[in-house]
Amino acid sequence: MEHKFKQILLVAKWEFMQFFKWKQELLSKVIMLCVGLFIYFSQSGALFSPDKYVIAVPSNFSASQLPAPFIIEKRSEAVEVLIPMLENKQLDGILLPMNTLDQQQQFKLITVGKMAWQKEFEMVLSTHYSKVLAERLNITAQQIELLQQPITLVNSYLDTKIKSQEQQSSSTAIGVLVLMIIGIFMSFGQIFVSITGEKQQRVTEQLYACMSAQTWIDGKIFGQMLHSLKAMISTLISFILVMAFMQVILKGQPLDLSMINFDLLPWLGLFALLGIYMATAFMAAIASAIDDPNHSGKTAFMILPLLPMIIGFFIIDSPSGTFVEVLSYFPLTAFAVMPMKMALIDVPIWQTLIAIVSTLIGCYFTRVSAGRLFKLGMVMYGKEPNLKQMLRWALKEPS
Repeated sequence: MEHKFKQILLVAKWEFMQFFKWKQELLSKVIMLCVGLFIYFSQSGALFSPDKYVIAVPSNFSASQLPAPFIIEKRSEAVEVLIPMLENKQLDGILLPMNTLDQQQQFKLITVGKMAWQKEFEMVLSTHYSKVLAERLNITAQQIELLQQPITLVNSYLDTKIKSQEQQSSSTAIGVLVLMIIGIFMSFGQIFVSITGEKQQRVTEQLYACMSAQTWIDGKIFGQMLHSLKAMISTLISFILVMAFMQVILKGQPLDLSMINFDLLPWLGLFALLGIYMATAFMAAIASAIDDPNHSGKTAFMILPLLPMIIGFFIIDSPSGTFVEVLSYFPLTAFAVMPMKMALIDVPIWQTLIAIVSTLIGCYFTRVSAGRLFKLGMVMYGKEPNLKQMLRWALKEPS
């Protein structure tokens, strides 16, 4: 038993290091850092943006000033006189009034080219004229807010298990599902290349002399799982860094991680691990039955592990139905459906444990089936097994 475990670890290490290139990983993080610094300096105006934007307006313009960084210059000259000043960068823009339609004020903004600040200027100008119109119609700010949002609807449910909007953690569950999709795509590409490459080079059949097919496939599954986890963790860290960059550096706000439910996160992490294991084992089984990766029709079956994640996204609006109840216990979908259900409604601990046990059973049978398919599929050349043969091998040990 100990010798078999060492063999699995050896294969897992080899499988992981076969695709892990630390120099490329380091280079990608350096590039990401450089892009972040470029965005920071460009947004903060330290390198490329001026401290102010001078906009020429007609002498009868209703405002004498606008919020920074915009400076209003009231000019009485004709547009033909102002355009050379715009070309010489004495002005950043020329604002001209146009005919009003249905009492809506229209302006034309003339600039040298399309500038990043134009969208901000449009918002500032719109805010200014909203106040002007409110004063003209004798409407208070509270009345404007009431017109924009006349009602507030509070949902109340007879099903007391459904969490309130404040208690729901759908963003955490959705984030975990997205990370799982990233991990599955990572595993899909690499295990497909690994197994089909070994089969074409006839490497695996030589290794059957020193270890069993089940030991070899177990090592490959764990090795590819490490790659999936690496991709998931790297993506998560990158997301947190980007969010921290946006909140702390650009907006000057404290880092807010309230969207993450840390109490629910361990359960979601456990389901994610089990789901990645099951998906990797399934894809390994399908890949071992592929003879020619360029023309095989079985490649599409390797995308099937994404189906539970898609179902998980669909149940966000109806987490307490009978269909969801069944899928949350079904071995092949529980790892994706139960986390979403836990995020949206109060789930008793016994239901969560049933889902975990069900997923473990699904992982075991997927692992055993993958070992059986791998054992025969890797030594079958020239002709791919059909779906009937694959199903028979998966359910019963070949003699």
